[in-house]
Amino acid sequence: MKAIVLKTTEHLVVQDVPKPLPGPGEALVKVTCCGVCGSDIRYLHGENPWAQHTLGEVRENPPNIIPGHEIAGVVAEVGEGVDKGLIGKRVGVLCFKVDESCPWCRRDLRHLCANTIHLGHGAGQFGREYYYGGMAEYVPIWADHCYRLPDSVSDEQAAMLDPLCVGLHAVSPDAGPGKSVLLIGAGVIGLCALQCARALGATQILAADIDEGHLAVAKRLGADGAINVDKRDLTEAVMDFTGGLGVWLVVDSVGMPLARSLPLVIRGGRLALLVVKDREETISTLLLAGERRVMTCANFDYPEFTYGLDLLASGRVNVEELITHRFPIDRGLEAFRVAESKEGGAIKVMINA
Repeated sequence: MKAIVLKTTEHLVVQDVPKPLPGPGEALVKVTCCGVCGSDIRYLHGENPWAQHTLGEVRENPPNIIPGHEIAGVVAEVGEGVDKGLIGKRVGVLCFKVDESCPWCRRDLRHLCANTIHLGHGAGQFGREYYYGGMAEYVPIWADHCYRLPDSVSDEQAAMLDPLCVGLHAVSPDAGPGKSVLLIGAGVIGLCALQCARALGATQILAADIDEGHLAVAKRLGADGAINVDKRDLTEAVMDFTGGLGVWLVVDSVGMPLARSLPLVIRGGRLALLVVKDREETISTLLLAGERRVMTCANFDYPEFTYGLDLLASGRVNVEELITHRFPIDRGLEAFRVAESKEGGAIKVMINA
């Protein structure tokens, strides 16, 4: 079968690979849609963002990764112990599996499990010829992580479940009624977080970016204000919007220095960091006064995937507008280039069957 393969750092190819067989408890999914995530680009350049964000470690990646964890498709085959009634069903994919026995899993913090097995980048898998992910014609997936899709949810919408749930996790539970939210970065995650914040009841939502096109999308999706930080001072703009108070929740998906983002947080508010960089920062601890909290965000927990699917099915979020480019597997290298360069106003690049 055809697949996009990350042979080693900076060496991405499209090639034929062995078609996998579903093992016990697994389903083989014929992929219809797979999104190109920002983390896929970071793997291409030799980073391991899962290890950085979840474990706070710098890890090397194995060779022959088939990227892709934003997956939707149709179940083609099932392995031993799986209900054959799943064959032919359209599914969205919860792309990681945890051990369910570690201290974090036992406290419903599965997204922090160090023993996570993750599709699309090889976490928790060792010694394989290929580490299968969604950028291929077929991918083996744990059957209980295949979520049947209602008719109201398209395959492309389902492939957006992973970034949608990352955004949902970042804003929960601090984006409730009466709360103000600032999204630093109006890319895919920021725009998903924006809509989740609105669905949770946030009443004042601001988006900040340098791209006017992305800010225009943010406005259409419910932002009350859009700040181009190349044209206006961010602190001044936020304080104008909030009457000098600051916001209850700042969601940073670009990695702004803490000395710039923390002053935007109201007393008792939270700064949620979706990007963790290996760098030193120098701040005054006075910026943390008033019970301000700084919290990194790592992935999402299982129940949030179900909630994200409910948001899609009910129409309370709009992910279609984020999908700007589509490529077949044969043009996978071009898809990565467009996703990284944001050529043509790219927001979410989708690889379709």
